[in-house]
Amino acid sequence: MEEAYKMGLIGYVLVMICSTVTPIIFNNESLQAMIIFPLILILAYWTKMNGKELGLEFGSLKDYIWAILYPLSICSVIIVIALVTGNIGGVQYSGETTGMIAYLFVYTLILAFTTEEGFFRGWLFGILERGKLNPKLILLLTGLAFASWHLPLFFLNSSFTWSMLPIYITGGIIGGVTFGLLRYISGSIIVSSFSHALWNTVVYILFGFGSTVGILGIKMTNIFSPESGLLGLAFGIIFMAVLWYWASKKVGFDYPAKN
Repeated sequence: MEEAYKMGLIGYVLVMICSTVTPIIFNNESLQAMIIFPLILILAYWTKMNGKELGLEFGSLKDYIWAILYPLSICSVIIVIALVTGNIGGVQYSGETTGMIAYLFVYTLILAFTTEEGFFRGWLFGILERGKLNPKLILLLTGLAFASWHLPLFFLNSSFTWSMLPIYITGGIIGGVTFGLLRYISGSIIVSSFSHALWNTVVYILFGFGSTVGILGIKMTNIFSPESGLLGLAFGIIFMAVLWYWASKKVGFDYPAKN
């Protein structure tokens, strides 16, 4: 168990340092995530992890239903509330938007699978499972690691404001635990990557990124944004609680996971 903690900490620190320093050196924000891919390969080789430990499985149909429900259920409820309260502005939808949605989903699916999901729900999750840590602790630790990794992005991207920080980080933990639950239930980072890509696509297109406004024209992002707004945080906690309860009943939190 101590060895798992040690290896996990080394991998986490390595990713944090490289993800923070690389985009600053090369003045390229996208390198924060992209630098993770070669690090995953190095860490997987170093620890001799196999495909199953890394979560390289497809998962079942019901796993993808949960993966779809996570972003779509939260966004749908928020959209209804925004519509009822008169907070949806002029919808900016053009012929190019459909192509943009498809491109962003495919791009994010590949990027998430090879970087964020590949490390946090893949290597880090797997190395802690190998050490037979309590699954609940693994979910918490990987969720915290995932949220803290997003801190440099907060400071590097000018679309974020200081008032967003508490909800942004708390929401990151909730999102990290939820993606972790999807990985735990399915044994697959493909499932969590699918949900991650769908989340980014739907949220960023409809609601915008940071303080920017999406195609729905909702300006009160501090309230309505699924990622950095109060409603997003509240409904994210509710969904995580529901999925946690379902996992406890259908899968259980005894080691190992019964996928």
